[in-house]
Amino acid sequence: MDRQPSKLPVTLLSIKHSACLQRLMESNPGYSQRVTGAGPASDAAIQALSALPPKAQSEQKIDLGLWEGEELAGFADLIVGWPRPDTVHIGLLMVDGARHGRGLGKQIHEAVLDVIQDHPLITACRISIVDANAAEVEPFWKSLGYAPTGEISTYAVGDKQSWARTWSRPITSMRKENLDE
Repeated sequence: MDRQPSKLPVTLLSIKHSACLQRLMESNPGYSQRVTGAGPASDAAIQALSALPPKAQSEQKIDLGLWEGEELAGFADLIVGWPRPDTVHIGLLMVDGARHGRGLGKQIHEAVLDVIQDHPLITACRISIVDANAAEVEPFWKSLGYAPTGEISTYAVGDKQSWARTWSRPITSMRKENLDE
């Protein structure tokens, strides 16, 4: 029986953590293969730590790392207030390939929700699921309360073209409810 790991520390990541993130991304070659048609690029971590969607500002970007000892075990890339002021977009949430099935994805997602508590305007979390990766990740996102919104956009990387479908979930907390009183 798998036992839930104790809560691991979460820190903010920056470009100085790119080697740790690159190792984590290389531990998940299936993700990159499904989404881009190739293994992780040699600069995949730098891209993840610096990329911004259209009209987003660098101040909106938050990158979180979940650590198990000295190794990065999970990663979440957030854009706060994008594409709307009341929304946080999770651009990527990834767990080390050797650590799948241990509840770490849920832990890093809980850290995302904790960070969002500091942003009282945020009432929804959203993600985009690329069709080529849907079979792999939809059960995880459903388990966290996400549902499809019906919004679909094109997704293209190099010669690989697909669709990305937006999913979302409401953000609720006692803290936010107390602010409304």
